[in-house]
Amino acid sequence: MATLENENNEEIVLLTGTDDIYSGVTVDKSLLAKTPALFERQLEKSIEAWRQAKRRGIWLSIPHDRTELIPIAQKLGFVLHHARHDYVMLTHWLDEKDPNQLPSYAMSTIGVGGLVVNKKREVLLIQERFAYVKDYFKLPGGCLDMGESIEHGVEREVFEETGIRAHFRGILSFTYKADFRFGHGDVYFCCLMTLNEDEEDQQINYDPLEIAVCKWMPLEEWANSPEKHPVAVTLHTARKAVDVLEGRAGLLEGERIELKSRNPERPPWDVMIYRDKSDNNK
Repeated sequence: MATLENENNEEIVLLTGTDDIYSGVTVDKSLLAKTPALFERQLEKSIEAWRQAKRRGIWLSIPHDRTELIPIAQKLGFVLHHARHDYVMLTHWLDEKDPNQLPSYAMSTIGVGGLVVNKKREVLLIQERFAYVKDYFKLPGGCLDMGESIEHGVEREVFEETGIRAHFRGILSFTYKADFRFGHGDVYFCCLMTLNEDEEDQQINYDPLEIAVCKWMPLEEWANSPEKHPVAVTLHTARKAVDVLEGRAGLLEGERIELKSRNPERPPWDVMIYRDKSDNNK
């Protein structure tokens, strides 16, 4: 750990952290100096050391209880990147030859809707309490939580909104809107869901704070009534669900794949690939 002393003989620890493959550094926030004055000197000297070492992108996380350090970092060239409840992330691109290549944050939100079909071939529908479109029955659903899978998220959202425990079977379709909330894109996955045999008699128990009406409707009636779909995506999804249940179309089903890092010190990680597994039988 490199240290310096300032004019008052106070020890200054140079900031270090985790290196990445792009010659960047994610700063160890436990090394942040205890006072703003010491932090400013510490950051100045650290930037000098990073430049000499030809570092490029610096990631600096400021804890939520040390926000007085943010203006100091900005004065020294850092810019705001994103914020969460427990920290604010700033970045500084030091490479003067290449343009800033640091990735942006939260480019898209991920939404899920569950098309639940029971043994009577009925679909579970809701009307939102606060809706942009009047008299619109839609699929229960919502946004994924941070780090949540599509499968778990849609099951959770359906249960929270309707009280019905249903199970992810596959992805029917998805939509993408380029300019949504806060200028980010929006991806929305429509998922086919089923009930176990012992779950067919569950009672609807919807959340009145969010939902005005929740009911079962015959799937074929819903799929063959364009007037019931002021937003066309539900019409296309309903018809795709009928085709899947009749065997005329396939679902995008999840399959876990393990990826190995080029860095031998990093453990492998899992990703999900969603594909039409009915192709395996062709």
